[in-house]
Amino acid sequence: MLVTRHMPALTVYGVEVESSHLNDDYPAMDLLYFTDAYEYLLQAHFVAKNVYYPKTMRRLQEGMDGEHRRLLVLWNARFVSAL
Repeated sequence: MLVTRHMPALTVYGVEVESSHLNDDYPAMDLLYFTDAYEYLLQAHFVAKNVYYPKTMRRLQEGMDGEHRRLLVLWNARFVSAL
């Protein structure tokens, strides 16, 4: 598939976002989840957990009430580093 070849994805657990990027868009919703290749993960990552689709980076680590949370999310594998 074109998407998986040019934008390989990893499933990442517990993203921590630097404060300067909290209001940035979470691009994987449009670029990954809403493609035929990765759409099946919407159920497991968000719907089954009663989580609205995160639109900003803040929502990857905080719920609507500001509580800290850890989610499984897709991330472009080309932009992942391990510490």
